[in-house]
Amino acid sequence: MKLYDFIVESANSALPFQNNSTGSMPAGHNGLYHDLETPVRNTSHWLITFLKAYSISHDQRFLRAAEFSAQYLCKSEVRPMGATFWHRQNPEKDACNGLIGQAWTIEALAIAAQKLEMPELLDLAQEVFLLHPFNEEAGLWQRVGVDGSYLSFDLTFNHQLWFAAAGSLIAKYGSSEIDRQVQCFISKIPNLFNTYASGLIYHLIIPKPVGFRQKLVNLIEEQKSIQKRKMLAYKAIGYHSFNLYAFALLKNQYPSQEIWRSKKIKKSLLYAKSSQYFRDVQNNKYGYPYNPAGFEIPFSLHAFNVCDRSEQEKWISSQFNICFDFSENMMSKNTDDPNTHSARIYEATRLSNMEVVR
Repeated sequence: MKLYDFIVESANSALPFQNNSTGSMPAGHNGLYHDLETPVRNTSHWLITFLKAYSISHDQRFLRAAEFSAQYLCKSEVRPMGATFWHRQNPEKDACNGLIGQAWTIEALAIAAQKLEMPELLDLAQEVFLLHPFNEEAGLWQRVGVDGSYLSFDLTFNHQLWFAAAGSLIAKYGSSEIDRQVQCFISKIPNLFNTYASGLIYHLIIPKPVGFRQKLVNLIEEQKSIQKRKMLAYKAIGYHSFNLYAFALLKNQYPSQEIWRSKKIKKSLLYAKSSQYFRDVQNNKYGYPYNPAGFEIPFSLHAFNVCDRSEQEKWISSQFNICFDFSENMMSKNTDDPNTHSARIYEATRLSNMEVVR
């Protein structure tokens, strides 16, 4: 079977789970983090998959499911205080799920606005994006609570990167302010991320230290947090493909930016193509069972023109063989969060129709 067969079959298996009253899809708990979520994230993901399944099959059921999902994302319960989207229910953490939660829903709205010819979805995506204050000097966005309150900067690099990528999907339809912010962010990328010697992308934003005193403070902190640094390096392996996927989205919208020819980007792509990374991510709990590297890597490498079809098929087949339940037609195997991981098949919708080898 080919990839698009599995996308259609998975969308078909998901149809009975759509809430008949609201149009929402089953919520998850953000994988290994076990933060109870609202249905907003997974409905956003399935909206994209339903649209792709419809474009492949022309089955009206998928079109209706997509329309119902989009209508849910416009409901007041999704933005209960008229500000950002309500993603997370853990009282110990922000309910917006940083920038990343907002990015996922903005991404879905931007795509659906065009496919469904619903400009109000684009208006909603722009409104929520522009709620987030942007610091031009740092090139970073602040988090905004579901009540509209301004929170601190989100210092997880992939969160900032994905928010920019989601913004780029809106900017291409004419939002000059979002376009300006995203291009400013891209210009600051060299100062916002770093790589290990292997090319692995750091999980957190690493600002450059200023002056001897700051270097000394950093050295002391490093000695105190060796265990934490090891944990972050392990986590970074599982998130490497997730970062590259967002880079690829940005490159597709802004192909002439200088950053794409930088040593850091080239180094991170070389690591993604290495046998070391292929082994590392197979044994990483933040990899295939959480971040679907088997979809993210082939999309990213293709966007940067550094792979052939056979390499893409190798990654895609690995993702399916590790995580896809072929009896249920859902990406629900070997994962802590079947609802969320099943929804993340949406990341395969940007790939061409390749062979899946079982």
